[in-house]
Amino acid sequence: MSNRTRTSRSRSREREQPQRGNRDTAKDIILGLAPSGQGPRKPKTGTAHPPTRRPRRTASSAPIVVQQPTKTIVDRRPDNKAIDRLNQQIADLQKQNKSLLSNETEARRRLERDHDDLKGRLRTAQENGVKARDVDDLRREMTGMDGKLGGLNGDLSGLKSALDRQTRDLAQLSNELKQRPVVDPNKIADASQKLDEKVRGLGGTLGQLQKQLEKEQHERERADRASAETIQRLQEIIREQDRQKQEVLGNLAKKGDRDKEKLSEETKRLNDKIHLITNEVTKSMNESQQKLRDDMNKRFAAIEAALKQQADVHAAVDDDLRRRMEVGFKTQADQIDALGKAVQNDRNKNKERFQKVNEALAALEHHLELGNKKLDKMVTSEMQNRKLHEKGLLSKVTEIEERLNGHTTALQKSMADVEKGKENVKVPQIDFDAMRREMEAIAADKNKLSMEGLLLLEEKMSKVQQGLYKDKRDLNDKLAGMTDSAEVNKLKKQVDKLDDLNDEMEETQDRIRDKVEKQIPQDLNELSAKADNIKHQLNARIDKEEEERYLAIKELQEAFVKLQQNPAIAQQINNGDQQTQVDGQFRRDLDESKIAIRKLAESVTTVKNVLDKKITDEIKMREADVARLDQKIGQTRTA
Repeated sequence: MSNRTRTSRSRSREREQPQRGNRDTAKDIILGLAPSGQGPRKPKTGTAHPPTRRPRRTASSAPIVVQQPTKTIVDRRPDNKAIDRLNQQIADLQKQNKSLLSNETEARRRLERDHDDLKGRLRTAQENGVKARDVDDLRREMTGMDGKLGGLNGDLSGLKSALDRQTRDLAQLSNELKQRPVVDPNKIADASQKLDEKVRGLGGTLGQLQKQLEKEQHERERADRASAETIQRLQEIIREQDRQKQEVLGNLAKKGDRDKEKLSEETKRLNDKIHLITNEVTKSMNESQQKLRDDMNKRFAAIEAALKQQADVHAAVDDDLRRRMEVGFKTQADQIDALGKAVQNDRNKNKERFQKVNEALAALEHHLELGNKKLDKMVTSEMQNRKLHEKGLLSKVTEIEERLNGHTTALQKSMADVEKGKENVKVPQIDFDAMRREMEAIAADKNKLSMEGLLLLEEKMSKVQQGLYKDKRDLNDKLAGMTDSAEVNKLKKQVDKLDDLNDEMEETQDRIRDKVEKQIPQDLNELSAKADNIKHQLNARIDKEEEERYLAIKELQEAFVKLQQNPAIAQQINNGDQQTQVDGQFRRDLDESKIAIRKLAESVTTVKNVLDKKITDEIKMREADVARLDQKIGQTRTA
């Protein structure tokens, strides 16, 4: 009979036993009853140790007997006995494996039930006020049991995997044996030996498992005994608490009976006193009601007389008030008419003021336009004069260049005639003093030139000087190859004069370069200062106009607020529609004035923005010119 059958029978016997009720300690305490239900029972042990109902040992605990295969000499015919025996051993191993698995499952379930039971007892003990030390002991025991349960599960899982692995090996070996039609005795012996070794290993594994299960059972029994002792101690504590509570409840019941007797006596005494007081109060109320009726009748008569007198007084007061209101309304109408005239006068004054402001703004715009035209005209005239003067200086430099080119050409021609051996060669002459005076006049010119004109003049002078230096070098080379003669000496004198003229031109160019380096930053500073001055003047004028507009608007707002705060105007608004029409007209006029002022401010802002844009564009243009001139200066110096 397998372990599964025995386990099912043990369960059926447990179900056949009578079920006894569980103890409800909280209910017993509330109802004041003796402890109910059954006491703590001994916890169940695990199923690692199989039940011993029969004298024979179970398959899970019985040692595995390995039969040594007999070595016999067989012929070449197939032997199925070893295979059958091997299949039988495999089937036994599978049964043992299933039995172990079922026992392990049942043990796990019982451990889980014991664990849940301990948790329930622990919660009940905490609700009943058990000491924390005992609760901690129970928790430690539960933790130990959880650890042991986890270790047991791990060992059983390892054993299961080992049994499955050995079962697979045996099944594989059996299949191999079945598939071989002719078996060699030596191979059969080797296979039997291997099978015996595996069976012995499996028997050793099962023995170890049995020892481990027995050890685990002992440990669980010891832990269950400790848990039972702890639970018994807790139950004793709970019984002591129940006894104390019963004593307290009995004392409270006795005290309640005594208090009930005292309360009944006190209630009786109070009822008598209330009855006496009620009679006295009823008598007093009857007397007071009679007095109150008499007093109320007297008061009603006095009130009727006073009301009649008060009605006469109210009629007189109403007549007087009606006359005063008529006089007041007439006075207020006169005041409103006067106020309307004053408002109309203020409106006319504001219109005149706004008209003057518009005229002043138009005059300012006209003045600004005339100033811009005048400034543009002056700038245009100045630029034309500078361009004409620059053109004249450049034409003088060009004339000097042409005269020098003609003179050098004539000198080269004379040198060619001398080389050819001609006699009475005419040596060309030039007025070097006049040319020197012209260059000095160009260098000493104090008229202010534009930056572009100065740079062009410097570039032109540099070009003339370079051409003169080149021509002079060519002439010296030619003179060096000629023999000395009177004509050659005259030519050398003319070439030496060219050296003097070259020095004078270099000095003139240096003076022009100094003027360029000094005038350009000065012109830029003057331009920046003029732009800042114009911008400052325009900002001052615009700020002044804005301040005047702001003050005018503020005066109008203050006047309007004063008119709104006047009680006469407010009363007239409540009494009729005339003042509403006047106030609406005044509001419309004020809104029109605000719109006009806003337009004026926008026009002033537009003028300011236009001027700022013009100044910014002019500054950018000047900066671009300066950058271009700096680039030309760098190129000229590099050349």
